[in-house]
Amino acid sequence: MFPPAGSLPLAADCFISRLHLHDYVDGEIGADHTGSALREIILGHLALCPRCARLEHQLRAFRVRLRALGERITEQADEQPSPEFRARIARLLAG
Repeated sequence: MFPPAGSLPLAADCFISRLHLHDYVDGEIGADHTGSALREIILGHLALCPRCARLEHQLRAFRVRLRALGERITEQADEQPSPEFRARIARLLAG
């Protein structure tokens, strides 16, 4: 269904990879035939495209920081979020 990684112009591979990058980082691309092929396209593209590889790294780092902040919230469930926390979340969401 999907062409092999690197067989399309770089812009087309970037489009496909970025379209599915969040799902890839979240581990939501299935192990079925279609998901496996898509995962191979993304992996191949990330090996060739520094811009998309950097975006993948940023998404993974964002998720790690967001998870850590979520754990802090859970630990302090009785407290209201501080203005500092709200500002940090706003900066993280803004990128």
